[in-house]
Amino acid sequence: MAFTIGVLPLPGYPMQFGDKTVVKLDRTGPTSYTQFTPSTGAGGDVFNAQTAGLNWGGFDIIDPVVDTTGQIMCYPVCYQGGNGNAVAQYTLRYFSLTTATLGGVSQTAGTEIGATTNLSTFSWRLRCVVV
Repeated sequence: MAFTIGVLPLPGYPMQFGDKTVVKLDRTGPTSYTQFTPSTGAGGDVFNAQTAGLNWGGFDIIDPVVDTTGQIMCYPVCYQGGNGNAVAQYTLRYFSLTTATLGGVSQTAGTEIGATTNLSTFSWRLRCVVV
């Protein structure tokens, strides 16, 4: 079942995890996905700790996760690296786990979701360690 709420922290979160804080949230995808370009860092689904409705200073890590339909994998990329520190944003990359039409675009299993795919009807439960 897809959630149509954008970003919604779950009840009971945030919670302390040692010296850090853990937030679990439901996140829907963008209405028109742009594939990630590793050489430039452009594209993907930019997820910012301060402006994504979380109001945190940064992320230590975001765990990879499969969507609620079991068809799309979300791989968080710490594109600019933290050099030992938290980062303000991650780029979420989405990969198809099936060969099918998803979000209005034909997908091939094991490849990045195609450009212009509508991911707004898909959702992922993200686990983020934030500071």
